[in-house]
Amino acid sequence: MTETLRIGCVPYLNGVPLVSWFSAPECGADVELKYAVPSRLARMLANGEIDVAMVSIFELFRSPTLQIVPGISISADGPVKSVRLFSRVPFAQITSVALDSSSLTSVALTRILLSEIYDCHPRYVSHDPNLDEMLQRCDAALIIGDLQLFDTPARYILDLGEAWKQLTGLPFVYAAWLAREDAPLEAVTDALSLARDWGCARLDTLSRDASHKMRLPLHMVQDYFTNVMQYDLDAPKLAGMQAFKSRCVAQGFVQQP
Repeated sequence: MTETLRIGCVPYLNGVPLVSWFSAPECGADVELKYAVPSRLARMLANGEIDVAMVSIFELFRSPTLQIVPGISISADGPVKSVRLFSRVPFAQITSVALDSSSLTSVALTRILLSEIYDCHPRYVSHDPNLDEMLQRCDAALIIGDLQLFDTPARYILDLGEAWKQLTGLPFVYAAWLAREDAPLEAVTDALSLARDWGCARLDTLSRDASHKMRLPLHMVQDYFTNVMQYDLDAPKLAGMQAFKSRCVAQGFVQQP
């Protein structure tokens, strides 16, 4: 690993509390931040372009050599609000789904939920995250990371976090910090834990900044940071991860190690 810690982070609102410290004047850590969607971060991690990344948890299932940084995640225990399936027809009647190509975890979760809850097995196609174009092409569309889609005209909306909670009774881990196998995990964990704690102690300030930058209502951002997103990785979340992994194996999305 290079002397400078190369960190990859998602460009979404949910990643703000985890990395804002690295841009603060009081941060003394030697880091380089790179932003990309989760699927791109996974490729950068595999290619050695970065040392650690906030990556879809699905990547850990298919890349067992990666190290998971303990104690930190992007999770929700119930509705997540920023990972949703929008449909023109009732969910059990869906015949085609356009999948946001940005997140492997949400793609797998969509397929699991439609299969297990609605006994629905539609045709899936990958698509750039443009809701109007996706719904012109398919019955339904999966979009992640855009709170402005709350006011979409789609008739049927499935919050994936809420559906998972109803199915399993468990929280869902969307992403975690994954490090290359040659990264010094203890030092990486220390830096990322400091950043998480700094951010979670300043959610009001970060909410105001993000609201202005992303042109979102302040109350929406505050609610998202304080009542929706969870940034730890405790026993219930680890159980949720294992339940998701078991279903991914059963569906043939990943191989049993």
